[in-house]
Amino acid sequence: MELMKRRLLRDENPPHPLIETIREVCAQMDATQLQFAEESDPDLIEASIYEMQALRARYRYLLRTARLQGVTCQERAHLWDE
Repeated sequence: MELMKRRLLRDENPPHPLIETIREVCAQMDATQLQFAEESDPDLIEASIYEMQALRARYRYLLRTARLQGVTCQERAHLWDE
């Protein structure tokens, strides 16, 4: 899993703006997942769940947009389910 993450997050010359945005959303999902694992307050746990749902929706949108525009990336593995 770590190898796939490094491949997806590594720099391309030059990266397409959509690829760059997808990478940023993946990093945000990683951070939110870590935050969720660390939380003990019920309200903050709920906030993390909603944030993750929003990020997943954004990720699906970005992938769909990239497909429609014909944007490709050398790496085919995704960090998150579509």
